[in-house]
Amino acid sequence: MVSQGAGALLRQLVSEGVSPWLSARDPEEFAAAVRYPTLGGHFHNALAPAGSTPAQARRACDLLLPLFEASRGTVGHVSVPVAPRWAHDAPALLEAARSLHGAVGRPNALVRMPMTPAGLAVLADCLADGIGVHACLVFSDARYAEVLDAYVCGLERSLASGRPLGGAPMVASFPAGLFDREADSRLDELGVAVDHEVRGAAGLAVARRMYRIREERLSGDWWRVLRANGAPQPRLLWSPADGGVGALVGWNTALALSVETLEAAALEPALTGDTLLNAGAEASSALLALERLGVRVAELAAVLEAQELARLQQGRPVRRGSVPAASPGSGCSSAPAAEQP
Repeated sequence: MVSQGAGALLRQLVSEGVSPWLSARDPEEFAAAVRYPTLGGHFHNALAPAGSTPAQARRACDLLLPLFEASRGTVGHVSVPVAPRWAHDAPALLEAARSLHGAVGRPNALVRMPMTPAGLAVLADCLADGIGVHACLVFSDARYAEVLDAYVCGLERSLASGRPLGGAPMVASFPAGLFDREADSRLDELGVAVDHEVRGAAGLAVARRMYRIREERLSGDWWRVLRANGAPQPRLLWSPADGGVGALVGWNTALALSVETLEAAALEPALTGDTLLNAGAEASSALLALERLGVRVAELAAVLEAQELARLQQGRPVRRGSVPAASPGSGCSSAPAAEQP
């Protein structure tokens, strides 16, 4: 259950075009959210944590299926992790993704995988097969551009084969909170003042760059062709820092939130509207300021991608501000108004 204030915040997020995703710490918390009205009643999508079984994911999918059908596939998804040990082996990753999707056996299940070079290839393959994908561990706007390239490639192949495009949604997640903490840690090492304006700005800047890239891609002629054939719009999913929920608000985006994070955010000042649209210049200025202070943003993204993937492959939990993924070997072992497509 969530408090009245938290429910009001969820309703406001939905009105701003932000879809709430429940992020559970472990399979027990995830199962409790399915048993009680937290999922479906308050959160419109869910991230199945490492160690969840296909049966648990299936129950969550069934709970959200009415939302999924009413929104024509815009919301009502459950992201289920593929075992990360295959992150660099495209054939094995594709086989694991197909097997997992078949085991869950629900149209609103998304297979979650890191966006390594192999993951990018498998993203296109899954979409071509009609399998929805959650692209995770995306730490840079350059990587996100590659994700969108793979997304369009998969849709083109699906269209060429005569498969309906509406059955293969894609969401890409950026751990904005984790990125912020690591950037600030480097600023500490460089002796930058604790009250410097660039502190806490890195994650929002990268998110704004990703948002701009997506909007530019969606304004192209070829996207209009795909959209006319039923292609779902790709959604961006943020994992915010503590106190950062209101900083990441934009149409057709999503926030991964634990109940605790949601409750804490409900005690903060009210949302102030869209923070992402037409903010590309401001984002570039913030990233340039970081570079001038000695924080190499591209290097930071590469280091975080390698570190977080290694954590997953070693069976260690991802750090706060990141989307939960899978443990090695197993992969998936006052409510807001309904969102509109």
